[in-house]
Amino acid sequence: MRKTKLLLIISILFCLVGCAAGSSFHPKTVEGANCKAQCAKDMAGCAGSSYSCDRAASTCMDACQDLDSLTKK
Repeated sequence: MRKTKLLLIISILFCLVGCAAGSSFHPKTVEGANCKAQCAKDMAGCAGSSYSCDRAASTCMDACQDLDSLTKK
């Protein structure tokens, strides 16, 4: 019983930390902001595993950073 409670608490903490660790990308252009918003919208409906959804979100944000830096020049 005690191990179950401890395991549950640890699982909740990992989940909260994972959800709180969002993207560090802060867009500087309208195009970058729109891209980031579209990524967030697409990831909200992600139906795959948490790994594949996280990987897709990371790839999407990387593309938005590239778009943002190209547009800024």
